[in-house]
Amino acid sequence: MSKILIFDLEGTIAHFRKFYTNSSSLSYAFPPRTVITGLLAGILGYERDTYYEIFSNENCSIGLAIKKPIRKIIQTVNYIRTNGLQEFTGSGGHTQIPIEFVVPQREKDVLKYRVYVLHKNEEIMDKLREKLKTGSIVYPPYLGLTECPAEISLIDDEGKVSLINFNNLLELITVIPADKIDKIESINFQEEYKYMKEDRVPVEFTSERRIKKVSSYIYEQNCNPIKNIKIKGQIFYVIYREKEKQIKEYGVFME
Repeated sequence: MSKILIFDLEGTIAHFRKFYTNSSSLSYAFPPRTVITGLLAGILGYERDTYYEIFSNENCSIGLAIKKPIRKIIQTVNYIRTNGLQEFTGSGGHTQIPIEFVVPQREKDVLKYRVYVLHKNEEIMDKLREKLKTGSIVYPPYLGLTECPAEISLIDDEGKVSLINFNNLLELITVIPADKIDKIESINFQEEYKYMKEDRVPVEFTSERRIKKVSSYIYEQNCNPIKNIKIKGQIFYVIYREKEKQIKEYGVFME
């Protein structure tokens, strides 16, 4: 088993802009893999557009779990109107743009996403551990927009993970690439389960910051584990500690 790094990303509001939207900015329900790699790069202090190969699918595996129930709302935001260069001073007034935000389902709650990071380069893993342990993060974290500040909480920097092939039905805690799903057995609709799908989620950038790959993902909106599911290919099995409690989970890396 290899060591895996696990931390929580928390905030009160988020906006993970769907790259194919224009005037009405829609949001993904969770941070895409590209957002998480940007976050990791910010923790280490890498400059913009210099880290895409370092955190590529070939070098870095990332899992994501939604830990608090979420919902989406639309808010209208005042932007500066910039129909010409002379209006960059704000002289042209404002234009109103509808933006979709992700917020907690429960009042006075927070958003919480759990991130699982496994990198082939042990030196990078050690640097991430040190930064998260000491709190010496180079660039401040945020949930999609700088107007949506976030906090990072280290859960376990020495969790154990193994990659396995498993042909039986499972209970998975992460968001799941749709093309990896072999079968989902019927669920009890009396339970509070809301299986949702996010399409065209960016996975990787090229060195020119062009989208290299997109995927669709299945997630459970109320942050319940996805039950009775069979996966094509490998899953990960992780053992870690959270507040003196040992946790064992199955998940799928984002790819």
